[in-house]
Amino acid sequence: MNIVISHLKSMLPFMIAAIPLIIILRIISYIINRKRDIHTTLMHELMILLFAVFICGLVSQTILPKIEFSLPDIVIINSKTESSFNFIPGKIITVSVEYLSKGEPDYFILNFLGNIGIFIPIGLLVPLIWRCSLKKTVLIGFLCSLSIELIQIPLPRCTDIDDLWMNTLGALIGALLYLLLDKLFPKFTGICKVTLPE
Repeated sequence: MNIVISHLKSMLPFMIAAIPLIIILRIISYIINRKRDIHTTLMHELMILLFAVFICGLVSQTILPKIEFSLPDIVIINSKTESSFNFIPGKIITVSVEYLSKGEPDYFILNFLGNIGIFIPIGLLVPLIWRCSLKKTVLIGFLCSLSIELIQIPLPRCTDIDDLWMNTLGALIGALLYLLLDKLFPKFTGICKVTLPE
């Protein structure tokens, strides 16, 4: 579990740094939308802020070079090795089982559960904010994951075909959680969306 906390800590500086810029962009968007008679709610704006901050954290862990903040030093780590590419579907399952059998759960937690878990917010927040169907939400999750994997090919990052299906599964779980939330708390999900002009 320490490895998950370590990754969350490394996301935090990027997420915090993005907040002022996102707020400025949302204020500009709010002014433009008011002129177009598109009304928003405070909850909608908070959800967009949450989504944008999450995306910045996701990018920091998947696209940007790995950075360690050990003040006063900031170290950029090049992690590209010969084994940084996996185009064999299902390899993560056999490797996870191998590590678990040795009593080492970190690989399974970070690479298997982590790749599913990190896309749950996308599946949950996209339909919460933008009135998106289950199919479109899962497709958005898939395309986000595919974009990340393609961008990672020339970068000092690991590119893995298993990430694609695990991320998509995470988006599906998030979308199903949204459907449950919408059924239990329709007023809440309603105020998270904008009101378009009639």
